[in-house]
Amino acid sequence: MLRVITLFLAALMVVSAGCKETKAPVAKDAKMLNFTVTDINNNPIDMRQHLGKVVIVDFWDTWCGPCRRGIPEFVELYNQYHPQGLEIVGVAFGRNGLDAVKQFTADYKISYTSALFNEEAKSIFGSPPSIPTTYIINQNGEVAEKVVGYRPKDYFEQKIRTLLKS
Repeated sequence: MLRVITLFLAALMVVSAGCKETKAPVAKDAKMLNFTVTDINNNPIDMRQHLGKVVIVDFWDTWCGPCRRGIPEFVELYNQYHPQGLEIVGVAFGRNGLDAVKQFTADYKISYTSALFNEEAKSIFGSPPSIPTTYIINQNGEVAEKVVGYRPKDYFEQKIRTLLKS
């Protein structure tokens, strides 16, 4: 039993080590919304349509515990701030398949766009080192912040409010 607890704690430390706030390593004037993803209903979503809005791009998957914790908070933020100019696009890796992603989005009542990770997203963002990895993008299509790991709703709400005012 002690060995199981030790292994669990060691794994938790490894996961937590990547969960720190970091600024995204992108060029100063990079346009991060210059890509297209396919939503879970096989419709193309051209992210350039969101220029002029604050956009959260959240990389997640159905099996991810911190993702499961944060997604209901993103739903709340989207429902509250969408009328003011917030867009959220959840980009799932879909390791357990498209049907699992569809079921998850229904179960969690995700009201924002749910899409699947693809090569275009990878060419812009690379492969996130862990999930959730969330990019907060300003109205000019530039990364305002990159967040690796779970953050509570109020953390994102403060960032959203600041960007919506600018």
